[in-house]
Amino acid sequence: MTQPVAEYQGSATHELLTLVNARLYEILISGKGFDDIGRHVLATPGKRVRARLVLASAGLLAPVGSEPSRAALDLACAMEMLHESSLVHDDICDGSLLRRGATSVPAAFGVRIAARAGFHMAGAAVQVIAEVLADNPRMSACLGEVPGVTYSDGLSDLSFGQLIEMLPPAVDATALRRHYRLVAGAKTGTLFRLSCSYGGTAGGADHDRLRALMTYADELALAFQIMDDVRDVEGGPELGKDAGGDLERRVPTWPVIEWLDMRAGAREMWLSADTPSTILQSDLIDSGATAAARAVALDATQKASAALNIFPPSPARDDLRALLQEVITR
Repeated sequence: MTQPVAEYQGSATHELLTLVNARLYEILISGKGFDDIGRHVLATPGKRVRARLVLASAGLLAPVGSEPSRAALDLACAMEMLHESSLVHDDICDGSLLRRGATSVPAAFGVRIAARAGFHMAGAAVQVIAEVLADNPRMSACLGEVPGVTYSDGLSDLSFGQLIEMLPPAVDATALRRHYRLVAGAKTGTLFRLSCSYGGTAGGADHDRLRALMTYADELALAFQIMDDVRDVEGGPELGKDAGGDLERRVPTWPVIEWLDMRAGAREMWLSADTPSTILQSDLIDSGATAAARAVALDATQKASAALNIFPPSPARDDLRALLQEVITR
C-alpha cells in the first residue's frame, strides 16, 4: 500500500477538521431547542471520518494548497450530522450508556428527547445538502448521471442496515459472511459512499473516478466495520464504550463468523443462552478469530487503495490512503 504523507496527515487534515467543527457549531447551536444536545454531541466529536472523506474527495483534482469550497465544507458537516443522528438512534436501540467514553445522548437526556433530537439532526443535515445543491446548479445537474454512484436516494439504506442487522440467517459461515457484507455496506458504507460521491462531485470528478470512489468507500466500510467489531471483542481504553456489547446481544460480527468457521463446538456455545459473553470473548481471542478478521480488513484496505490509482498524486489522495492505514491499525 502506498504510504501516507505524514506532513499532510498531521497538519492540513487537522486544520480542515477544525473548520468542520467550527461550522458544525454554527449549524447545530441555533437556539431552536436542541442546543444542549448539540453541545453534548460536539464535546466528543470522534475522528470525523466522513468529513475527511468529503473534503479529500473534493480535493483530489484541486490545485495543491487550495482551500475547500464552502459547498464541500457544508457537505462535510451534513455527513457528520447524519452520522451523529444514526449514533443517537443506535444508542437508543442498543441501550448504550456510553459513546466515545462519555454519557450517550439517550442516557443523558432520556430516550424520548434523544429520538426527537436524532430526527432533528438528520433533517437539518438534509436541509444543508439541499441548500448546497440549490447554490450549485452545475453540481446538482450531475446527480444521478452515473449508475452505481450513491447520492441521497440511497440514504434509506442506513436504516435498512440497522433493521437487518438483528435478522441474521442460520449459523452458516457462508450465509453469515454474505449477510455481514450487506449490513456493513448499508450501516457503514452508506455514509461513506455519500461522503465520497458528494465530495467527488463537488470536486469535479468524472464518471470513472466517481465509480472508483464508490469502490474505495465500499472497501473502506468493510475494513472499518470489521476493525470496529474486533475492538468490540478485544476492548481497550480507546473503545469509548463497554466491550462485548455485540457478543451479549449475539450479533454475528466478522470475528464471530471466523470463530464459528474455525472452532469446533463454537456453534453450540453461540446458540446457548447459558454461555456468558465473557466466555465467548475469551474464546474468540484465543482461537485466532480476531487475527483472521484483521487479515480480511487488511485485504479490503489494499483494494481500496488500488481504486485510488485513477487519481493523480495529491495530498488529498495521500489522506484517503492515510485513513486506510489508520483504520487497520486503530
